[in-house]
Amino acid sequence: MPDIAMQLTIESDPETVYTAISTAEGIQGWFTSTAAAGEGVGSLHELEFPGVPGAWGLRVTEAEPGKRLVLAGENGPWTGTEQVYEILARPEGGVTLRFTHGGFPAVDDAYRDFT
Repeated sequence: MPDIAMQLTIESDPETVYTAISTAEGIQGWFTSTAAAGEGVGSLHELEFPGVPGAWGLRVTEAEPGKRLVLAGENGPWTGTEQVYEILARPEGGVTLRFTHGGFPAVDDAYRDFT
């Protein structure tokens, strides 16, 4: 199964980065303008994208503020996939954000359109 893996260096603190990936306001600042996000394990994130019908649901399965967030796809093209965000403080300042999105069944048109 194909995975997406990225790593970014961000000049910010771990708490600010965690807020950006775990809250509706944060997600709306960098990913999509329509988002709802609950807090903590078991909560649901619902994301909408322009021109795409319906909201995509992601269930929080792990939440360690300032360090790690794991989301499981519940509907839409991400059903059955898992997104893992790891936030690592850097000794020289800032953070490294590691992102992995795995569990896609195949590299097909849907994978290409929604990744």
